[in-house]
Amino acid sequence: MTINQKINYFVLKYNNFSPRLSGLKMRVAVFGAGGIGGYFGARLAQAGNDVALVARGSHLEAIQENGLFVKSSTGDFHIKPFIATNSPAEVGVVDLVILGIKAWDIREASEQIRPMIGPDTGVLTLQNGVEAPTEVADVLGNDHVIVGVSPVRCFIEGPGRLKHIGGIDPQLTLGEIDNRTSKRADSIRAAFSSHQVSVQVTDNIQYYQWWKFAGAVTLGGIGALTRVPTGVWRQIPEPRSLVRPCIEEVISIAKARGVTLASDMVEHLQRSMDKMPANHMTSMQEEIMACKPSELEYWNGAVVRLGKKAGVATPLNEVIYYSLLPQEKRARGQA
Repeated sequence: MTINQKINYFVLKYNNFSPRLSGLKMRVAVFGAGGIGGYFGARLAQAGNDVALVARGSHLEAIQENGLFVKSSTGDFHIKPFIATNSPAEVGVVDLVILGIKAWDIREASEQIRPMIGPDTGVLTLQNGVEAPTEVADVLGNDHVIVGVSPVRCFIEGPGRLKHIGGIDPQLTLGEIDNRTSKRADSIRAAFSSHQVSVQVTDNIQYYQWWKFAGAVTLGGIGALTRVPTGVWRQIPEPRSLVRPCIEEVISIAKARGVTLASDMVEHLQRSMDKMPANHMTSMQEEIMACKPSELEYWNGAVVRLGKKAGVATPLNEVIYYSLLPQEKRARGQA
């Protein structure tokens, strides 16, 4: 930690990290400051909030030395967190923790962030899939969990540098895990101050979760099997014919779990798919094609797993999941 960071840390600790005393809107910790978590944390810092970044390795060292640079399709910017560290205990209790890690790290991360959790702390999940909020709640309790859904694509371009890609304006939809209304969710929206991010608070966050989930597992699964960008396979009748049944399997599971999705969802997602850049690939497809560990287990694997629990047949997602599973295990050193 640099001298200035130490000074900021002890001043804020003396003031109990109070937004009121520090003159800032909210105190936020990003656990996993790469990708989408780092992006939203940087936007919150840009809007004038106290933001701590919890990271590791060369990425952390670069942030401690020079701050965090974000190259964005909406304009590049740079922020300096009030503290950058690998220790949640060094940050202390905050108003909001943003979980910016992969789905497979959620349960362990939920334990690691305990030093930053107070009675009223919100924990914002941004992971792909639909299971992360429940996993966090299993560890910390429902009262802490806020569910976030966003189309933002962002990744670490180099130590201390993020790259936000895509032609989609930055958006974030959030809501309490039990769909109750809360001042906390409204406070998060206000904290962004419309700073290059459009934030919507909903009392039906599961709807948005499952909507995104249906599109992701379809695009990711078909893309990973065909190993070509969306713009290629969507023009070929045979792989394109897989879109409807893949989405319908997800819709059936959602319905069995009490989540009703729009009747025209398949058509809407197909139109969205046709508007995507020709070179579009999901993060899961990119990871699988690079022979890296992916979120297969939390995308198509989750469809199969949740389908079995709900008594819903998922034959297409089973084929996708079982076909990709050997490579996934190999990438993880399990085969």
